[in-house]
Amino acid sequence: MADALDAVLDHVAIAVPAWEPAERRWRDELGGGRVAWGDNGAFASRQLRFANGAKLELLAPGSRADAPDNFVRRFLARFGSTVHHLTLKVPDLQQALAVVTAGGFEPVDVRDDNERWKEAFLRPSQVGGLVVQVAQSSQTDEQWARASGHTPEPPRPDAAALLGPRLRHPDVDRARTVWTLLGATVSPTSTGLQCSWPDSPLDVIVDVGAPAGAVALRMRGTGALPAEDGVGPAVEPG
Repeated sequence: MADALDAVLDHVAIAVPAWEPAERRWRDELGGGRVAWGDNGAFASRQLRFANGAKLELLAPGSRADAPDNFVRRFLARFGSTVHHLTLKVPDLQQALAVVTAGGFEPVDVRDDNERWKEAFLRPSQVGGLVVQVAQSSQTDEQWARASGHTPEPPRPDAAALLGPRLRHPDVDRARTVWTLLGATVSPTSTGLQCSWPDSPLDVIVDVGAPAGAVALRMRGTGALPAEDGVGPAVEPG
């Protein structure tokens, strides 16, 4: 078996058509504090931090959203406002790519020409219904915020805690292999698996079932909320 990634689950990202409707749930209702935001043309990103330090990225089409190759717009058209990806941060991207390649993955869209941020992606067909971003960053969240001219705001005192996504996968043995390779400690549950990283407030729950993909986001300190187009996936109390 290939070595496992030296990684930590940094954040979960959801695709939304625009920030404002999504922030009414995730910031105004659930209390997430803005960490940093920006727009590089291809996509716009805004990250919110919750009570336990876990981060949620709101990923929207950028200022070039009318371009035919806009990946966020294509995703929204196909799947709606749901979980788009998880980001695993690693200390060395090239070493991480060697590990995942040895484990049978084929990383795509590798970008390693920027010292501040290097990244690669694993396709949903490889992982089980969602994208995994593997990234190396030389900047802290606070440094990113300052570089973009923003001051991070803390979560509200009554903010909910973001626990992580609940996924579904038809093959529990395959899911165990995948998440173990991605650096998680994988433990059995009554419905599937719990995948956790020692230094992350987030974990991933994988239930046995089909089709593979995201089911909901789990949160503590709130009641159940339905999936809502333009806002995001369902929230289940954890």
